[in-house]
Amino acid sequence: MGNTVNTENFVDPHIAGGDTIATVESLFKMIVKSAREKDFKTAEQLRERMLEIDPMALDEIISSAEIIEEEKSQALDPIHMQIWSKLYDMLDTAEKNELYYALQDAVLEINQPVFLQGKLDTNLYFINQGQLKMIYQDKAGDVLLYSLGPGQLAGQENFFSNTVCTTSLVTLSNVNLKYLEKRALLKWKKVFPGLEQKLIDFCAAFPNATTLLQSKKMDRRGLKRVKISGKGLIKLLNRAGEPIGKSFKGHLSDISVGGLSFEIRISKKETARLLLGRRINIAFNYSRGMPNTSIDQNGIIVGVYPFPFEDYSIHVKFDKMLDRSVIDAFLR
Repeated sequence: MGNTVNTENFVDPHIAGGDTIATVESLFKMIVKSAREKDFKTAEQLRERMLEIDPMALDEIISSAEIIEEEKSQALDPIHMQIWSKLYDMLDTAEKNELYYALQDAVLEINQPVFLQGKLDTNLYFINQGQLKMIYQDKAGDVLLYSLGPGQLAGQENFFSNTVCTTSLVTLSNVNLKYLEKRALLKWKKVFPGLEQKLIDFCAAFPNATTLLQSKKMDRRGLKRVKISGKGLIKLLNRAGEPIGKSFKGHLSDISVGGLSFEIRISKKETARLLLGRRINIAFNYSRGMPNTSIDQNGIIVGVYPFPFEDYSIHVKFDKMLDRSVIDAFLR
């Protein structure tokens, strides 16, 4: 607290003179002033000092608490509160203020990790703005588990338990988020005993790393793939679905009603990883042993797997499934 020294210098002479009433009155005025200036840390420390000096000054103690809570409520960020309205609607005024002011801000640029697989990170992340990707890295390569945006959570498994991260969370754009440190739970057990359970209940509505990994294994087995060959023209897309940058070609590997894979050569591993989670358009014509078939699909890159000699297998999930007859034609 920046004003601690000045506060002590002001309060101690009153205490030395035995003028407790004057001390409490002065402290109350300083609490109100600090609260209305949105210096809540100072206001709360002054209130704790008042409790030490005269725990029987109930009117001032209760009134100062109410003023601090009221001023806190008025200072809440309306955009954040709108994004997380379902969570804050579960809380009373004191719990709402406690959670909001326990959150810390973070601003990240594109391709920055929030947490990394195999590392310890016990924060709970609240995404306010931007897009991120949750990645699982295995021996074969990188797999996109989930895309996250405003109003979504990450890190809940590690926040409520004591395990290392089973996935990585990386930004796809500039990101604005808030995070809650695990140590807040220790304070809540004494002061806000119901807040942790309310947060647990809210987090239960969001997918976690375990369920995402389980579902991804099911997805891999779900759709029949057909081997194909040839070249496809690939374009990267922005968030509005418009092409950006130069198009490039990939060697087609296989296709299903839900997606396809192709191979490309990339000299830098980091460049290949940047593709994961990116939206693309892929187009090609196919006529080998069948009527001419045109494919022009938008989708998202969900897997990046390295091969020897700087080749990578890129797996794409289509936005819209192909008609089954198209895959039957490939089979024939």
